[in-house]
Amino acid sequence: MKTNRPGSIPPPRGVRHFASSLLLGMLAAACSPSQPQGTTGRADNRASLMPSHAQIETFRVEDAEPALRSVAPFDYLVHYRLMEATGMVDALGGAARALAALKALGEQYERRMRSAEIPRLVPAAFDGTGLDSGFVGQGMGSFAGFLTGGMLTGVVQEMSDEKLAEIAKEGPLKIGDESNGIQLTFDENGSTDQEITFDSKVAEGLSGRMKIRIHVDACPDAEGKLTVKLDVDSQMSVDGKPGVGGHVRSEFTLERFLDDDAQLMKDNGAAAAMTLSASGSTSGKQQSFDLRMGYGRERNSGYEDFSKERGFDIFHMDEVRHAAGLAEQSFVFQQLVAELMLRGSSHGSPWESGRCVELKITSSPGKRKGIRPNTAFDLEAMPRAKSDGAPAGGSVTATLSGGASLQPAGGKVAADAKYAYAGPDKADEDASIAFEARSKRGVGRATLEFDTRRKRAYTASGGLDAFFGTGTICDLGATFTISGGGNTVTFIPSSEEGGKYTYQGNMGGIGVYGHGTYTASADDQGGRIVGTGNGCVKTPMGTHCANGTEHYTLVPTTPCE
Repeated sequence: MKTNRPGSIPPPRGVRHFASSLLLGMLAAACSPSQPQGTTGRADNRASLMPSHAQIETFRVEDAEPALRSVAPFDYLVHYRLMEATGMVDALGGAARALAALKALGEQYERRMRSAEIPRLVPAAFDGTGLDSGFVGQGMGSFAGFLTGGMLTGVVQEMSDEKLAEIAKEGPLKIGDESNGIQLTFDENGSTDQEITFDSKVAEGLSGRMKIRIHVDACPDAEGKLTVKLDVDSQMSVDGKPGVGGHVRSEFTLERFLDDDAQLMKDNGAAAAMTLSASGSTSGKQQSFDLRMGYGRERNSGYEDFSKERGFDIFHMDEVRHAAGLAEQSFVFQQLVAELMLRGSSHGSPWESGRCVELKITSSPGKRKGIRPNTAFDLEAMPRAKSDGAPAGGSVTATLSGGASLQPAGGKVAADAKYAYAGPDKADEDASIAFEARSKRGVGRATLEFDTRRKRAYTASGGLDAFFGTGTICDLGATFTISGGGNTVTFIPSSEEGGKYTYQGNMGGIGVYGHGTYTASADDQGGRIVGTGNGCVKTPMGTHCANGTEHYTLVPTTPCE
């Protein structure tokens, strides 16, 4: 066979809480056209092997069940031909019983991924079609990716960096055991690895073991490359017949590339490869079969296809073209599933979430609050890849909201981007600049806020009953205190209009403490604070508590420096 390597992909060989609801539901069920002979490939196979943009978008928003079912015939055909070649069909009592066993095995696998059974009839003549319930091989891997991949990517995308780092540090999340279980591994960038294992045994005498490994990148590398891998190992054996069995292994890789605007490239922006191998033994003789197909980023890259130059004749002569068409159909579908896993189920793509790129913004001067009108700033926006700290390149866009001016005023500026900014030109005004960096490393965002608000300061005096206190308030939006007579009240604002307070002290040898909420209203002429809460006093006769209301008068004073 001729070998054509697809692009940069080498030929394949050979928290806890957030995920629990998703995975436990899955594990509840788990645990209770290549050319005909003699051809050597085509000059450009991309048209038949690549899903179109329209197919990808349709698959993301519509019911994928019909497309998912389209993968099953090729898997069933390969598994059945392997059963023939290795003697499993004869050991099981002929074609009808072997097909029934294969169908039962596939349905048991599917039930372990979702609880509902969908019964179907098995046709008398078997060409890979008709077993439209259950999954074996690539279909099972695609089914697992379809159920968990996009959803899992979306869930991880919505996590904070701190939560994701915590989950990554805790190590793999394991549910179930080595025979029937799922293991999830996360890294701090949001990339995920899944390993799913099912052991099955059906009444018809066929045993199987399915192991699925899925890897999904969340952040691109320095080339802008994102990778999805979907590997499936499907083993079968006949009960009571030692040595009668075999396995089908599938290794699929999709590479997608971002442009300098953090968009998936449409031209020469993908490479994909699939290797399918089947092997087993019969009469002590090892037999094998190998199929590869794929394409690279360059147009004119071919793929290794069906041929009888190697291995045993796993397919009947009259079905080679049919099998080739099913293989291509399966290959295209796996790309659709991989795209779904890569992009996530909602809320934009993972690399656009800001997790992959840190946008560092510096300003000179550094003080941006309470500035004088028309204060001049030199700003610099520096996007850096979080994974390696390298400059992300690409461009930065800055959007000004509020007064004054920003230069350059709009559009993309090559990173690292420099700006000249003049703050609001009047007192008591606010402004902000939203920065967005886009590159093949992903998207980064940051915002700088400015204001010319001079914080009003007040002297405060007042209290309740025996307590009278005074204090200076530099900023009604920051924590302040009022003290007197051995007692101190601490005010913790949620805004300039109010918040919570606590107090504790010793007044004349008597311990006092309490807490409550307060409101504040003030302007250039002054204002007041009213606090309402529960206060307690400790006396020789015990502790006594009561509700009360405190009143404080605010008088303007010189602003604090």
